Amino acid sequence: MAALLILISFSACKDDGDELNAHDQKVKELTTNAWGEATVTHADGNLSGQYEDFTIVFTKNASDGFDGTYVIANGGYAFSETSGKWKLSDDLTQILLDSGKEMDFKLADNSLELDFTVSSASGRAGLSGHFVFELKPL
Repeated sequence: MAALLILISFSACKDDGDELNAHDQKVKELTTNAWGEATVTHADGNLSGQYEDFTIVFTKNASDGFDGTYVIANGGYAFSETSGKWKLSDDLTQILLDSGKEMDFKLADNSLELDFTVSSASGRAGLSGHFVFELKPL
């Protein structure tokens, strides 16, 4: 009987160690898929047509204080970055890019929402301002 209790205790400890903390779980969810099929809203209206081929891929590759790297295709005016490093904020509410861009994010089963502002001196419509990207896994 004692051997059985010890065996159960060890297996319970092992299961606890296999659980991911909240940070690692978010990293796993972000890096499992490429993200695209963007629905883009902006103060100027629906800009989805300008981002039909948008894709962002986050990879897990922790180094230099970052959680990994990212690659962006067809980022248009919203993303001047095409690649770099990313990390999650301490409170797990933002994705921080090494370019200095900070994006609020919401992650659900089949969606990723990125909410951020692009500043620009030009003031031209759709080039700067508040963007919300609703993305689906590809």
